[in-house]
Amino acid sequence: MRRRLLLFLVTAMTTVAVAQPAPWTVGVIVSRTGPAAASGTLQAHAAERFADTLGRSGVFGTPIRIDVRDDAGDPARAASLATELANAGAAVVVCCTTAAATARVGAVLESAGVPFVALTDLDLTHTTWTFGLAPSDRTRVTAIAVDAAGEGKVSLALMTLATPFGDAAVDAFERALADAGRTIAGEARYPADAPVLTPEALWIATRQPGAVVVWGLPLDLPRAIDALRRRGYEGLVYARPDALPVAQMVRARIAGAPLHGDDLWTGVRAPFAPAVLAGRLPIDHPNHAAVAAFVGRTLAGNPTAASAAERAVLALIDDALVWLLAAKEQVAALGLDDDVATRRQALRDALIGLPPLPLAAGTYDATDGDRRAARWQGLVVVELGPPTF
Repeated sequence: MRRRLLLFLVTAMTTVAVAQPAPWTVGVIVSRTGPAAASGTLQAHAAERFADTLGRSGVFGTPIRIDVRDDAGDPARAASLATELANAGAAVVVCCTTAAATARVGAVLESAGVPFVALTDLDLTHTTWTFGLAPSDRTRVTAIAVDAAGEGKVSLALMTLATPFGDAAVDAFERALADAGRTIAGEARYPADAPVLTPEALWIATRQPGAVVVWGLPLDLPRAIDALRRRGYEGLVYARPDALPVAQMVRARIAGAPLHGDDLWTGVRAPFAPAVLAGRLPIDHPNHAAVAAFVGRTLAGNPTAASAAERAVLALIDDALVWLLAAKEQVAALGLDDDVATRRQALRDALIGLPPLPLAAGTYDATDGDRRAARWQGLVVVELGPPTF
């Protein structure tokens, strides 16, 4: 009798094991080592902490395996890792730390028919499987235009480089202002090597636009802002956030933090991820709950455990995994947990079908016509204060 009972238990356990759905693999490719390791290590940390939080429960009984791989800052290696993940049956891949690696991986996964969530801005023209999670310049300038409108500023002017970078900035600026229904007051372009920008700044200042958007790089951005101030422009100035010197300067205008001092950066505004303001984001902000959950999951509940810039990096990859998990829940609810190809197609469709989702680094809403998921509504425009270094 005991032998029969033992045989029954072994058979039952075997049947359950066979019936259990195969794990879903989420590939994550980042630069844990190499020239981009400062950001890549943070990204790896966020992915691993997310995996720890998820545990072995998975989604609706389906285990989720997060496979973090290091491309060492080499785009060719990133492409090779993407091929390995695709061949191994990964349902989706999240990547990369650098734009060069993102482009190489995107090409590989498009060919393989694998959903790809890009962590850097990427041209999505002629793509089917790729989703952009990083906000584009157009998205960020739209957030700026809406903020300026809230201050009663109808017309905006642009100062940017007379280079291909500037060409892209002009295109983003014009499209963003059209999206927001704002008026273009003018565009001033300047050479990358110009030591002073007096003519360009004077041209802008004499037109007295409601606000000026300075879309530059770390070396020319302060020169452009200084030139505007010296030429008497006293209106709102918005800057490209990637070119700002240190994230510690950020102070939340929406939180009503007073600003003092006459430093170059004081009062300059820029759009940031909500996670940059972790601990200071108003409780009624749409992204507040998601930021708090991110801080608890990734920073052990302490927002000061990472700098503002580090929080932005950590939050973006955490958002990618939360967003994918929401799509996976939809797939599981539909009972489409079948072969790899079915999973991939179902996951892609679910990402497009998800409602707008406010998370720690932004708010995401992908459509078939626009898979740049990051929306301007998910960015927070803040003011800068004097440097703290």
